Amino acid sequence: MSFIGSRPRVAIIGGGLAGLECALSAAMSGCTAEIIEAGPATRTRHMDWDTAIHPGDEKVRSWTSENWGLGGGLSERLGGRSLCYHGVLLKLDTETLASWGPIWCDRLTGSGGLYNRVLDRLRPEFPELTPGSHALRLGALGLFHTPQAARLDTDGRFEAYSPLAAVNSLVKEGVITIRRGRATSIVRGGEGSWDIMLSGASGGDRIRGFDKCVLAASAISNTQILARSLDRSIATTVTDHFCIGAFLRLPPGTPLSAYRHRMLWSGYKEIPELRTNLFFLERPAFPNGDRLVQIVAVTEQQDGSEYYSKLKVHIDTAQRTKTHISGQVTAHDTARLVQVHSRVVQWAETLAGATVTELAPISEAAAIRVANMPSVEDKRLLDRDAAWAAITASQHPNVLSRFELPYGGFEHEACTHPIGDTGAVPVSPDLEVRELPQVYVAGPGAFPRLGAANPALTILATSQWLGARLAERI
Repeated sequence: MSFIGSRPRVAIIGGGLAGLECALSAAMSGCTAEIIEAGPATRTRHMDWDTAIHPGDEKVRSWTSENWGLGGGLSERLGGRSLCYHGVLLKLDTETLASWGPIWCDRLTGSGGLYNRVLDRLRPEFPELTPGSHALRLGALGLFHTPQAARLDTDGRFEAYSPLAAVNSLVKEGVITIRRGRATSIVRGGEGSWDIMLSGASGGDRIRGFDKCVLAASAISNTQILARSLDRSIATTVTDHFCIGAFLRLPPGTPLSAYRHRMLWSGYKEIPELRTNLFFLERPAFPNGDRLVQIVAVTEQQDGSEYYSKLKVHIDTAQRTKTHISGQVTAHDTARLVQVHSRVVQWAETLAGATVTELAPISEAAAIRVANMPSVEDKRLLDRDAAWAAITASQHPNVLSRFELPYGGFEHEACTHPIGDTGAVPVSPDLEVRELPQVYVAGPGAFPRLGAANPALTILATSQWLGARLAERI
């Protein structure tokens, strides 16, 4: 392996959270990093108050599927989803981490583990990671403070962590380069190096001479690039979180916590027996003093990876790919989602201290969706916008309107090329693709199991670890 000067030259394909963190860590560890990203740079900070529609905000690639969520697709923008999330940083639970194997259990949670290192680094800048005075009120209800790498500026505007600002500073120093382009495959170059092929590749669309490469695009895009790089079709798994929610109208009373912003959760509750996390947000009261609480349940798809949805990337002799997802929800998943709905109602009644009345359905699409769940006796489930309209139009307290987000539309797709030697693309515990030495994968596509926790903290931890390792002469 030939290194350029004293710094290894590394290609990072994908400028989302995983790619930016990996590039930043690699550059700070002694590498020269080049980020290859299809989307434009239109936002430089993770902020909620910029409401303009920017290129890359829209879903630009639809999935061909049966049953996969409406609106599914990929956003393409430098910074990716790291510019539009709540900043929730939760650790994977012990049961989920067991599927990662002892090496990653120790790396993430051991003495001086990656989880604590990430959180310790961010706490001084983001006070929402530390419980405040409202934690006592939450504790009395059995809830916990939601750790968020977020803050409010002096005008009360929301901003959450993004590595883009730090990356941009290293771009000015010439340590990181950002190239706009769509990488299609990785091929062997001269002297054992790797070259990156861009879409519409001809001799001039080939970036040459990388010592190491990281696939840090989405879980699905990574699989497409792997299929072209390995020159074979790939049939693998893909999963996403289920999302169930509700709006609850309560009579005037003491709030869960003082409302500050719609992106700051009031608290959360782990429900390990259902592989679910419940998030609570108390919004501003109605003009008559009635309280408004939003409840969101984030649930892991279970039963093992063989029961996840199926992702197929077919490659023909001209290296053209066709990608197809077959959505799969097992009977066990369906039954558990019914239980999650029930738990949401139970928590609504706990907060109300009384029985709540559910509003009547007004969404034909939601009724059709729920009709496919035969064990659901109560059909009073609305689409999210309809649920919001119903709860705000109601004139009575202690009423509830429930909703679901379409499966596959939560944007936590994962487990397409998981760590391990039994998958369609074997990946080592060091995130190296076994068939492509010195080529690595980053992001939730490498998760052996998604778990119920938001994946951001684990993406940060694993990507930072990988970036630092790229500087080693291995």
